[in-house]
Amino acid sequence: MSSKDIIEIGLGSIGKIKIIRALSEAEKMATIYALHKRTNLKREDIKRNLSDLIKIGWVTETKLANAMYSANRENEYVNHLTSFFRAVGYIGQPES
Repeated sequence: MSSKDIIEIGLGSIGKIKIIRALSEAEKMATIYALHKRTNLKREDIKRNLSDLIKIGWVTETKLANAMYSANRENEYVNHLTSFFRAVGYIGQPES
């Protein structure tokens, strides 16, 4: 998969951007319920977006009692994206 394809899949919707933000700010893994509370997205939309983000390696899924998700901090794209989000104030700012 090309870099262009990865970026277009990863940033293809506001929902994916909100999920990356929520997972990047989280200190620990998050459930779909926690992502729903943080992003105000519908659970079905979260599941669909997570599927795409897992496919491109931006999010990891761990099966415990529930499926848990986290930003893949070892992924170069995720690190660049979260650095950009911090630089422009999208991450690390109080909720308005």
